[in-house]
Amino acid sequence: MLIDLHCHTLPLSQCSSLVPEELVDLARERGLDGVVLTEHDSKWDEATLAEVRKRTKFLLLAGVELTTDRGHVLAYGLRPGQRSLATLAEAREAASADGALLYLAHPARDGLLRMDHEIVTSVVSVEAVNGSDTRLQNVATRGLAHGFPLPGIGGSDAHTLREVGRAATRFEARIENEGDLLAALRSGKYEAVMLD
Repeated sequence: MLIDLHCHTLPLSQCSSLVPEELVDLARERGLDGVVLTEHDSKWDEATLAEVRKRTKFLLLAGVELTTDRGHVLAYGLRPGQRSLATLAEAREAASADGALLYLAHPARDGLLRMDHEIVTSVVSVEAVNGSDTRLQNVATRGLAHGFPLPGIGGSDAHTLREVGRAATRFEARIENEGDLLAALRSGKYEAVMLD
């Protein structure tokens, strides 16, 4: 299965120009099997997301892109309605309590690889392929992913129509819900891929 693990939509990510239905149409057209909505510091509630899934007949899951004191972190499996997670330590604590997984998002975007002991011990891996990053940035982060317990993930980081489906994660397992996604991520049987 080919799933984009990093997408932003309105109204939860004000920096995006995409609505979920528009994102789904393009994702389907570009060969994706599913999309994870990783809004900035906000997670879709399951009831609302289930309505969109029903209307679109497409795999839509919810994660969150946390803005922490150590950079952006993609979180999968966090409960919705969490208190503010402004520090990486708070995110790590919440992830541990919820059985969630944390990945450092676009770690080479600012021209440097943001790595230190706290980051390395807080995340399970990095976003090794980001559709909005340069080829050189992605080469650097792919190499960085080898030092973590799990492989790096891939996502488009889509905020606009042209960004949808640039990168994704190819899974061996069939994924139909958040539990399946977490199990597939924990298995390590996936790879980050650039599609565009």
